[in-house]
Amino acid sequence: MVIAIRSARLLVESTRDLISHNGVVVVNGDSVVTAGVWDDIALSLPKGTEIIDLGDTTVMPGLFDCHVHLAMDPSKLSATADIGVASEEDLLMQMERNALKVLDAGVTTIRDLGSPGTISTVLRERVQDWRVFGPRILCANAPITVPGGHAHTWGGVAVGVDGCRAEAQKRIKEGVDVIKVMSTGGFLSPGSRPTEARYSVEELKAIVTEAHAHGIPVTTHATGVEGIKRAVEAGFDCIEHCSWGVEGGTTYDDLIAKRIVDSNIAVCPTMNTACLEKDYFCPWDTRQHVLENLSKLRQGGTRIIVGTDNGIALCPFERYADGLLVLAEAGFTCREIIAAATDIAAEACGLSNVTGKLLPGMAADIVAFEGNPLHDVKAFSKPRFVMASIILLIKSPVRGRVHVLKPIPVRPDNALIAQQIWGELRAAADLPSDRYSMKLKSTA
Repeated sequence: MVIAIRSARLLVESTRDLISHNGVVVVNGDSVVTAGVWDDIALSLPKGTEIIDLGDTTVMPGLFDCHVHLAMDPSKLSATADIGVASEEDLLMQMERNALKVLDAGVTTIRDLGSPGTISTVLRERVQDWRVFGPRILCANAPITVPGGHAHTWGGVAVGVDGCRAEAQKRIKEGVDVIKVMSTGGFLSPGSRPTEARYSVEELKAIVTEAHAHGIPVTTHATGVEGIKRAVEAGFDCIEHCSWGVEGGTTYDDLIAKRIVDSNIAVCPTMNTACLEKDYFCPWDTRQHVLENLSKLRQGGTRIIVGTDNGIALCPFERYADGLLVLAEAGFTCREIIAAATDIAAEACGLSNVTGKLLPGMAADIVAFEGNPLHDVKAFSKPRFVMASIILLIKSPVRGRVHVLKPIPVRPDNALIAQQIWGELRAAADLPSDRYSMKLKSTA
């Protein structure tokens, strides 16, 4: 069935001029037929075309969240070890609910970057077979990590070059879309040491070589400077967080950052609700330093893609727009943010011929926001329409589907619990948790 989606404004792709009056996207089944000005297209529409008029909104390509954890419950302060307590069926039901909240934010493609066992690919197949509705899911399953390392309870422990190669081969057999490696420890896994590198360059290269031989990209959790450096040397495709952690805080490394740019490695800085000024609890460093580091990545020409790490405590999936507000505060323009959330993200995920733009033949991943996201990043907080289409790379395409949006709840006052979380995460990583002392350090 042909559907014409009308709106006051239309952005076909991030680099194009905004159609500022009377835009339309025409969809047939799962694919975009054409997009442009209504007056130029209306007469060519076939008889019986369904018209959806979204009024005073801006229609644009569906967004990417390149870093989520569907298996986690953002309403709880949980360590990674806590996830495996639930049965697989209960965990899948939770993931299905979380996937719908992703759609509520206007996100139509996600990378699920870490979950117990193979449960992420199980959910992906359910979505692809239309047994449940959700966004397009790119799966990593259990991340590869050292014994006792970040998320080691999820099933991806590997030791040595041969062990890392074998674990990569296991992911390939599981049918993952991306392989995730924990190059450093993480704050949600006490004792895993988030500022320290956990794999050698040789071990990381073994994973990259195996993955690339099968056409699978490799990304890495890397919060510490040395872990970031080793991932760059090993030839990773993407770096998650890239937070420049050192003992006590963060230290931006210009030389490593330049190598990231020269190697065309994407960086997913995972800005989210925890990074907002109000109730700030990102445990990496003071907020001033986190924003400064992010701004330096932008100024240096780093290829940034949007991801949130949503699923961790107090970072709900539907509050995707919070992370975009932080990017804007760090100096990213609205157009840069849109690019990082659409076509640049699609390229980094290997989907540049599938989604990220509203061009003929591409997936009917379509969202609309109240207001104009090119003028005000706050518009992303007001999604008004979402259509998701799962076009598979191997199987036959299937139909697009309109998602019935649920209102995004007002953010509660989390001041006290945010302070508690910040302190607990820092303490678990054996890092200073006195905010006052850290503030003095950062302004010295």
